Amino acid sequence: MTHPFFLTILRVAQAAMWLVLLTAGGMMLVLAGRTYDVASAPETEVRLRLDTFRPNLFGFWHDTQAGYEDGKQGRAPREQRGPLPALPPSANFKLAADPHAPLLRYREPSAGKRASLLALGALDDSLSVPGLVFLGGCGWLLLGLLREVASSTPFTVANARRLGKLALLIRGLNLWRYVAYALVWGLVPAYHVAELARPLSHYVRLNTDELVPGFEVGFILLIIAAVYQRGVALSQEAELVI
Repeated sequence: MTHPFFLTILRVAQAAMWLVLLTAGGMMLVLAGRTYDVASAPETEVRLRLDTFRPNLFGFWHDTQAGYEDGKQGRAPREQRGPLPALPPSANFKLAADPHAPLLRYREPSAGKRASLLALGALDDSLSVPGLVFLGGCGWLLLGLLREVASSTPFTVANARRLGKLALLIRGLNLWRYVAYALVWGLVPAYHVAELARPLSHYVRLNTDELVPGFEVGFILLIIAAVYQRGVALSQEAELVI
């Protein structure tokens, strides 16, 4: 028999998942409206958040290569490029005055490109299609899992499959991250500054970086799903023997 305290926790968790689903639905409507505004607005300026400590893709490889080159040439380890100095505006782009939170601003006449940057999560701190997929998918799968855990038969094949789908969702969104940044490289003009070796598009940050867990979380969930499914199979075999 489940302790009343744990049943209360399960009910609170279910309510939280319903709230996540409602939030995702509301954000979907907001994103649709925001997309229309961005695509149809006469103002063509876009604002992109930058993180110039390392490129948005293959940052580990960038750091490893820099360390190898420094060691090969006998130089002291180079410092990561951090905050940029405030730069005067050029004819095409400018960086925001705050050097500790650089913000790339430029004119983008293409409505399709502006809408694409919004959908990818570059123009808004909270709105993006991958973010909505993550919130809606995780909320739905976890709600189903919690409802069965609170029932009299919590250990089911369906719950094992839900855990596997959750792991695949997280791993899929992590893989999508590489595609999304490659798209950003193609959508944002290749603006250069002297302080950075690569174009500024290589330092744009998407809002899903902080939202979607890393590969390791998806891998751990995949292992838990496999163990859970094996436990369900053994439990069913034991019931048949009895």
